[in-house]
Amino acid sequence: MTTPPPRTGGLTEVGEILGVSRQRAYTLAKRQDFPVPVATSKAGRTWDLDVIEAWMANWDRENKGGRPKTGQPAAEPGDGADQ
Repeated sequence: MTTPPPRTGGLTEVGEILGVSRQRAYTLAKRQDFPVPVATSKAGRTWDLDVIEAWMANWDRENKGGRPKTGQPAAEPGDGADQ
Protein backbone atom coordinates (compact mmCIF):
# COMPACT_ATOMS: atom_id res chain seq x y z
CA MET A 1 0.00 0.00 0.00
CA THR A 2 1.37 3.41 -0.90
CA THR A 3 1.04 6.46 1.29
CA PRO A 4 -0.62 9.50 -0.23
CA PRO A 5 1.58 12.51 -0.91
CA PRO A 6 1.48 15.25 1.74
CA ARG A 7 -0.97 18.10 1.35
CA THR A 8 1.15 21.08 0.41
CA GLY A 9 0.49 24.74 -0.17
CA GLY A 10 1.99 28.19 -0.34
CA LEU A 11 1.34 31.31 1.70
CA THR A 12 -2.22 31.65 0.44
CA GLU A 13 -3.15 28.17 1.66
CA VAL A 14 -1.24 28.66 4.91
CA GLY A 15 -3.17 31.88 5.50
CA GLU A 16 -6.48 30.14 4.81
CA ILE A 17 -5.69 27.40 7.34
CA LEU A 18 -4.58 29.91 9.98
CA GLY A 19 -7.47 32.27 9.29
CA VAL A 20 -5.20 35.20 8.41
CA SER A 21 -4.31 37.16 5.29
CA ARG A 22 -1.54 36.10 2.94
CA GLN A 23 0.48 39.09 4.20
CA ARG A 24 0.09 37.97 7.84
CA ALA A 25 1.05 34.43 6.85
CA TYR A 26 4.23 35.87 5.30
CA THR A 27 5.03 37.61 8.60
CA LEU A 28 4.31 34.46 10.62
CA ALA A 29 6.57 32.42 8.33
CA LYS A 30 9.51 34.56 9.53
CA ARG A 31 9.08 33.34 13.12
CA GLN A 32 11.73 31.03 14.56
CA ASP A 33 9.12 28.48 15.63
CA PHE A 34 7.25 28.38 12.30
CA PRO A 35 7.55 25.11 10.35
CA VAL A 36 10.25 24.89 7.72
CA PRO A 37 9.02 24.79 4.11
CA VAL A 38 9.24 21.41 2.39
CA ALA A 39 10.25 23.01 -0.92
CA THR A 40 11.25 26.32 -2.45
CA SER A 41 10.85 27.23 -6.11
CA LYS A 42 10.71 30.35 -8.22
CA ALA A 43 7.01 30.50 -7.36
CA GLY A 44 7.80 30.61 -3.63
CA ARG A 45 7.93 28.39 -0.58
CA THR A 46 5.71 25.35 -0.03
CA TRP A 47 4.70 23.89 3.33
CA ASP A 48 3.24 20.58 4.44
CA LEU A 49 -0.24 21.74 5.44
CA ASP A 50 -0.62 18.97 8.03
CA VAL A 51 2.47 20.34 9.80
CA ILE A 52 0.98 23.85 9.64
CA GLU A 53 -2.21 22.58 11.29
CA ALA A 54 -0.16 20.92 14.04
CA TRP A 55 1.77 24.17 14.60
CA MET A 56 -1.51 26.09 14.76
CA ALA A 57 -2.64 23.98 17.72
CA ASN A 58 0.15 25.55 19.84
CA TRP A 59 0.07 29.04 18.30
CA ASP A 60 -0.47 31.79 20.90
CA ARG A 61 -2.87 34.08 19.03
CA GLU A 62 -3.25 36.33 22.08
CA ASN A 63 0.23 37.77 21.53
CA LYS A 64 -0.57 39.97 18.55
CA GLY A 65 2.44 42.24 18.92
CA GLY A 66 2.23 45.85 17.91
CA ARG A 67 2.53 48.97 19.98
CA PRO A 68 1.61 48.52 23.66
CA LYS A 69 -1.29 50.56 24.96
CA THR A 70 -0.34 53.59 27.01
CA GLY A 71 -3.52 53.68 29.07
CA GLN A 72 -3.90 57.38 28.30
CA PRO A 73 -6.45 58.68 25.79
CA ALA A 74 -5.07 60.88 23.04
CA ALA A 75 -5.26 64.60 23.75
CA GLU A 76 -7.92 66.48 21.83
CA PRO A 77 -6.71 69.49 19.82
CA GLY A 78 -7.33 72.74 21.71
CA ASP A 79 -7.81 71.20 25.18
CA GLY A 80 -4.63 72.79 26.48
CA ALA A 81 -2.73 69.51 26.78
CA ASP A 82 -0.59 70.30 23.76
CA GLN A 83 0.89 73.48 25.20
